[in-house]
Amino acid sequence: MVVERDRAQLVFNNDDEYMRRLGESLWINNYEYSDALSLKPPREDVFRGKLYVLVNGGTFSSAADAVADIQRTTDAAFIGEESGGLYEGPTGGDSIVVQLPHSEIRVRISPNIQLGYMYRKHPVGRGVMPTHPAHYSIEDVVAGRDLEMELATALVQRSRTSPP
Repeated sequence: MVVERDRAQLVFNNDDEYMRRLGESLWINNYEYSDALSLKPPREDVFRGKLYVLVNGGTFSSAADAVADIQRTTDAAFIGEESGGLYEGPTGGDSIVVQLPHSEIRVRISPNIQLGYMYRKHPVGRGVMPTHPAHYSIEDVVAGRDLEMELATALVQRSRTSPP
């Protein structure tokens, strides 16, 4: 038998004020506490070309957070399939163990919440949707084709030959 200790009190010790309390039992990341986490203006030598991002269902966890942030803050082209994870933010990290009162079943719930998705219309519960979808056939899979890379290569070549 595996017994888990409820770690909720450990998560919300909050000595460094990393979390901000919104209600009796709702906390959010307090991003204002560190200058390192605030949005910065781009440097002079920033890349200014077109950004192409390859995504699929294997793009999950921190990678899903990264592509969602890229989509929120740039005009990048997304090539492939819907990313794993959720556009609205992380669902992992430390979890709180809750024991259901009647069945005594223990479930893990992530206390993480990200509010950035509220500033853009996006289907809740979905990943980043590609602007250039790749649709594999069984023949493509058997042949070992990389449709995402083929699409990316074609888009880059097209952008080089098109006038600005």
